[in-house]
Amino acid sequence: MSRYMTSYSASDLLRALSAKGFVESGDQELESFVLAQQQETELPLYIRALVGVGAFIASICLIGLVALGLSVDENEDFLIIGLAFVALAIVLQKFSGNGATIRQSFMMQSSFAFMATGKSLFVFALVMIFESGWAGTLATLGITVATYYVYRMSVDRFLSSFAVLFSIHLNVAFVEELPESREIFFNLFVFCEVLLAALLTWSGKIRRDFVPVKYALFCSLCVAALFLVSRFEFAYAMEEEVIRPLFMSLLFAGALIAAIAWIAGGPAKLKSEALILACLGAAALGAIAAPGITLAILLMVLGYGKHEKIMIAMGALLLPLFLYHYYYELDVSLLQKSGVLVGSGLLLLAARFYLRFRKLDQGDAA
Repeated sequence: MSRYMTSYSASDLLRALSAKGFVESGDQELESFVLAQQQETELPLYIRALVGVGAFIASICLIGLVALGLSVDENEDFLIIGLAFVALAIVLQKFSGNGATIRQSFMMQSSFAFMATGKSLFVFALVMIFESGWAGTLATLGITVATYYVYRMSVDRFLSSFAVLFSIHLNVAFVEELPESREIFFNLFVFCEVLLAALLTWSGKIRRDFVPVKYALFCSLCVAALFLVSRFEFAYAMEEEVIRPLFMSLLFAGALIAAIAWIAGGPAKLKSEALILACLGAAALGAIAAPGITLAILLMVLGYGKHEKIMIAMGALLLPLFLYHYYYELDVSLLQKSGVLVGSGLLLLAARFYLRFRKLDQGDAA
């Protein structure tokens, strides 16, 4: 086997580092920490994405089979069948083994399909029994917490966590029983999401088990930003409610400034000219109420600071979309929009020439 294809465990890595004098031999605290971070071997990311798509299609077929082929009449039956699918998924995962063999891949995909089917039936049953959207949120949260450490598949953890956050957004946006201060509830939930995402991103003591939750939080924030840039109006009875994007825009701008300070090495580093300009740019984005653009840039900055290509890719893909929405939604004439585009381009070019003239684009900005 080629040395490039050789796999190493955490114990092998510690022994190799100890032999070269990089770590002290017999350091039980370090060994316990590294082993605690190590999870079961998973397939590469693109394979897991294909597994997720295949399992999603299979789960839809299974749900249709249960709904049509098994003649289930009572909602309680859906609840029991859903829990049975969840239990079967856990059993399949336990017996799938490790490695990247065809057998292991097939069993893991089947397991994920059964888990998605079971959770969907479980949530659907409770929603129908209690006839409430919040019942679906509580059911999704409960089944996610119950299976998070039992069913250790990152794709399921991510999708389940995202489903909880997305269902809260839907309830806050569409449930008619919510008080008139719907905008306050929406902004408060987004604020809590930003705080939790910051904790999971910047804290060095967070275990890898919560990485899927971190990505679910960022995806949920992207959904909230997309929701606001669409200028969706909620029509209930004879009144209309509009959630304004200014608070979220200022919140993301503050998070972007904090991310710049963190990557630079602390708030004291913000005294440099280059970082002052960067913070002014972030503040300007917050002032023009463009939460999507600010969030996309925030994702790319955090991805650069954390060396996470997924976050960089998310930001790079979302930035053109949010830019399109921002210019499309401007309530001005086409001629004025053209002027805004030309002015924005000239401003960016001027900033680029200024950075080059001041040699702020070379080396350490500090």
